[in-house]
Amino acid sequence: MCYSSKTGDSSEWGGRHSRDMEDWVQECLRRRKNGDKVEVSGSKGQVFQLGGQQFQPRHFFGLCPGCLKIGEHSACSGCLMISYCSRDCQKKDWKSHKTLCKLLGKLRGGNGGQHLFHKDPEAHIKVSMAVKEVIGRPLTQYESDLLVHARICIVCLSGDQAKLQNCPGCHCVAYCSEDCREEDQELHQTVCQTLHECITDYMFEAKKGHELKCYLPPPCKALTNLPNSFEKVFENDISPLLSDKEDKEYKASELRRLTFQYTCPATVLHAAFVAGTRSGSLAEATSLVIHLVGARQVEIEQAPAWTLFSARLPKLKSLTLVLVGPEVGGSDLPSNFTMQSNNAVVKFVVEKPCGYQQYAKSKTYLEPDLVAALNCGFIFYTSWDSSLDSMVRKSGAPLVFTEYYEADCQMNLEKLEKNTKKNISVLMEPTANPFCSRFAARIPAGFGLRKFKRKNVLMSNDFICIVKAD
Repeated sequence: MCYSSKTGDSSEWGGRHSRDMEDWVQECLRRRKNGDKVEVSGSKGQVFQLGGQQFQPRHFFGLCPGCLKIGEHSACSGCLMISYCSRDCQKKDWKSHKTLCKLLGKLRGGNGGQHLFHKDPEAHIKVSMAVKEVIGRPLTQYESDLLVHARICIVCLSGDQAKLQNCPGCHCVAYCSEDCREEDQELHQTVCQTLHECITDYMFEAKKGHELKCYLPPPCKALTNLPNSFEKVFENDISPLLSDKEDKEYKASELRRLTFQYTCPATVLHAAFVAGTRSGSLAEATSLVIHLVGARQVEIEQAPAWTLFSARLPKLKSLTLVLVGPEVGGSDLPSNFTMQSNNAVVKFVVEKPCGYQQYAKSKTYLEPDLVAALNCGFIFYTSWDSSLDSMVRKSGAPLVFTEYYEADCQMNLEKLEKNTKKNISVLMEPTANPFCSRFAARIPAGFGLRKFKRKNVLMSNDFICIVKAD
């Protein structure tokens, strides 16, 4: 713990006075007033703002779009794709739903036709293409959800709405019979609570917003390792930022959202505590260079979360994050930008889209203290093959990589061992990551994953492995 949420006395928490806590709270509240944006500076002194993303509507068939009530609802008779808790809510939503409803109803042949995805959830691909062609624009996230996460039986794929019943625990999967429910029971038990949290988190965001968008980690005066529970990284500090401190469900939901925002820096910081860095242990580190390989635009959007390093490492003066990957670049930000955090300058270097092996041979290459490939998918993309050997550094910098499934994490390690000429030591075998996101994402291919006995939800950085060159 860096701070306590208590204020008004001279006690210290984590080496900090309550006055420091009050100043930190006021800084967060000022950020909220500014739209939850964080200022960063370009190399020529330009000022840019990160954050402040707008609310994005999502669709869950167990969530009434009119009043946001979670439960067993009745399907729209025109399209069978959306469900309402009452006639009033259906009328309230008709203006928004009208165009899509008429189009989907026509595609399924009117009220007498079956559900568009009856026995064939993969038909959503063709339907999506047809809808986009007619409306003349890409689908919104809500429209895409409505087609991808359709209310059909998770087991036999029946779209008979009269026979379907939602799982009462999560209202995110449906069954057409008791036999189908029993067949899915063992697998569904592993995800029911997570799906319940998924729909609940969205409901809270739609109703109350995301009050902790303004949060940035408070500084710790003394070096502090991460606690065993990811939520404890935040929960002792956030109460002053919540409008209703007694709403425990909302607080739990907000904590899950923070774990999603901070899972990448927390995972890399955890790996550095476990494996050290090229320069040694973190305790005396004043400067760090970290390479994020396979980085995407989301890493740029969530750049402020990396201030977790400067908050937890009080001696740190300089943190440089180099983002390398085929999907980075193209934003309004300059290729180099910085932000001041506590006593440190946090610098982001966004390389032009390229593979890591190309970057490793470039004149701009910075030798890293640690290399990270998060949610990497080594086994799924051949584009990784030529980069893997370069990512295992002779300098002794550890390589940490994460994956959504444990079996995939193990196969990533095996592929890495085959694709490097160096001898490597496995410092951490593929294992559950204590700093994975607790904020779930539904998988578009969820129906097809049942035959592989895989969960139909993902947690970012769910499994972790750390290696190092001998």
